[in-house]
Amino acid sequence: MAQVKLFADLLQELQAGRKTGALYISIAEKSEDMARFYFHKGELYHARYGTAIGNDCLDIMEFYTMNSASFYEGITAPDTPAKDLPAPDAVIARFRKSGQSVKAR
Repeated sequence: MAQVKLFADLLQELQAGRKTGALYISIAEKSEDMARFYFHKGELYHARYGTAIGNDCLDIMEFYTMNSASFYEGITAPDTPAKDLPAPDAVIARFRKSGQSVKAR
């Protein structure tokens, strides 16, 4: 069953659990794309929404309403990490400040 939680809390859980896999986030606004956050041993490795990658993805996420998020353990990230992603704690702080929530499954 889906549970509404702060997106920052979800990211923090994945980090603390040292998870490896992909977090797929559906966006409430009409879009064919899903935001995808890839983790490797709890570290955010890659983020993408449409053509926006890395920090560009994070920048635009604040303008959208996240609908639901599902984590898929074991999905591997793209071969190349996003070069300009801030440290995981900075990403978590950024989303904590925004107060965005998501239905997590």
